Amino acid sequence: MSEVRGRAACRRVWHAAFVALHLLIAAGAVGAFAFYARRAAAEGAAERSPNARVYACATGEWGRVSWHYIHIEAPDWIVADTLLPHSQPSWCFPGATLEPLRAFLLNAGADPAAVARWLHDRRAILQGPESIILFPSVADVEALGSAVRVAIYRELAKSPLNEYHANPIYILDSSIDDWIGLRNVRPDVREMITRLSYRRGDVLCFSDLSVLMSYAHGDAEARDLAKLGTRRRAVMAYLQVGPNDDFEALAAYWSVAYRRKDVLPILSSISQLPGGGQIGLSHLIPAQPRKLIYTYPTLDLATTGRLPDCHWTTFNFFSFHPQNIYLDLRLAANRLLEGYTKVPPPYKYGDALIFLNAEGDALHSCTYLCDELVFTKNGETISAPWIISELQDVRRLYSPLGVAAIQGFRRRWEQER
Repeated sequence: MSEVRGRAACRRVWHAAFVALHLLIAAGAVGAFAFYARRAAAEGAAERSPNARVYACATGEWGRVSWHYIHIEAPDWIVADTLLPHSQPSWCFPGATLEPLRAFLLNAGADPAAVARWLHDRRAILQGPESIILFPSVADVEALGSAVRVAIYRELAKSPLNEYHANPIYILDSSIDDWIGLRNVRPDVREMITRLSYRRGDVLCFSDLSVLMSYAHGDAEARDLAKLGTRRRAVMAYLQVGPNDDFEALAAYWSVAYRRKDVLPILSSISQLPGGGQIGLSHLIPAQPRKLIYTYPTLDLATTGRLPDCHWTTFNFFSFHPQNIYLDLRLAANRLLEGYTKVPPPYKYGDALIFLNAEGDALHSCTYLCDELVFTKNGETISAPWIISELQDVRRLYSPLGVAAIQGFRRRWEQER
């Protein structure tokens, strides 16, 4: 009995710690948002940054939900445990031979003199039986025109050997200034990122982390710039609960028709406040995503040789103990076919949204929350956090990969009774 009480006490301590962590995150985000909004108001800007606005979800069975943007970065201790990019740029072309590579670079619009130097200077090329690796200088990379950069980087993105071209820094904001916001970044670094960013579909991208490292004045700044590379836009959302709201309808929606009753006490307590109150959606989602939201994966999660990806995140949304079998795409697909039913819009809380290409292959998955908000992890890398995002932003990220449709699937709870 004492052991049971001890375990219960331990669970209460961990629950309190997680709640405190998310309250601190919320307080910091609200504080930063308020500061940004005050500055925009003081400047009297006619066109305020999207980061200084509060948005309202459309009316629906989820209740009254408002949200605003936040930007998060990996903590220092995670950045300290990762290898910094080298300050020497490198481009790997698997299966390439000299003449076709020369033709490709020239057709892409690269400077002929630079191409000749890359292919003939032994310090700028490493030619092997399976690939050719070029080592352009930082000045070469900075001198690329926008169209040339897009053409070359599109080719480099086809191989995971080009880590930051295959998985660039995705910037969902309308500009680099909106993405960086009030963060402390040297003006010359900000200008360089603006100049070297390029578009992949409807999204701004930045791949030249080697150039970014070359701007660092020391180790501390190099790590701070690497931390900047993990910066991602997310959404922080709140459910407003007042005396005139239909509590039973809210309770039914956010508990998945009373299958997840653990959210009912906190909803009830908010509804009984004089005049009502609000609660972050991060407190309404199940224990597993609640633990992960607004955090970055740590290397201890890669015990199977892979970090959690979107499918692991989607199919573990309601799991108290995550199942690593969903890192296997075949097993994730079997779980979808055996445990879910295909559903059309409008979607409900907890539905799995699968992004499909024209061949019917799954490119991405995420979990529907309400209106246009989803819970997602956009990638398998250590710089891809678990976040709430707008569905249209996720669609923007994956459209260049050939998204043809988004299909909803609803869990067959009746099979699990």
